[in-house]
Amino acid sequence: MVKEGDQGVTLGLLRQKMADFAKERDWDQFHSPRNLLLALVGEVGELSEIFQWKGEVPKGLPDWKEEERVHLGEELSDVLLYLVQLSDVCGIDLGRAALRKVELNALKYPVSLSKLASSKNQEVITAKTLVDNSDATGTVVAENSLLCNLRRMSQELA
Repeated sequence: MVKEGDQGVTLGLLRQKMADFAKERDWDQFHSPRNLLLALVGEVGELSEIFQWKGEVPKGLPDWKEEERVHLGEELSDVLLYLVQLSDVCGIDLGRAALRKVELNALKYPVSLSKLASSKNQEVITAKTLVDNSDATGTVVAENSLLCNLRRMSQELA
């Protein structure tokens, strides 16, 4: 059993524990990528149910009861464990893939553009209010044109 304060939980350890768990029960035969993905989606649905009728929830979940936190931890764990199993069955090193994705996101969303976008937050709000709320396409166009302007301005500053 895992004790509070234990260190060293890695994706590799979780992958190995889940592989052993499935092998001991002869469940490998059922763990195709498709089946694991569908199980993962089901668990995401169960996770979503926890938040479904709570409205906005502040960080840290200050008003949650201990049993609600435990339940949330269980559902988050189910999602993580299926994701780890899916990546293993697909031959994807999830840790490396996640680090690569963080690096790609850093290139796609540079700090300079983010800070510029943050300082232009009032312009985003103004652009949204200028477009008829019932016209979702217009809203997207207004937001996209503003993002294009922000990117252009960021490039000019560089």
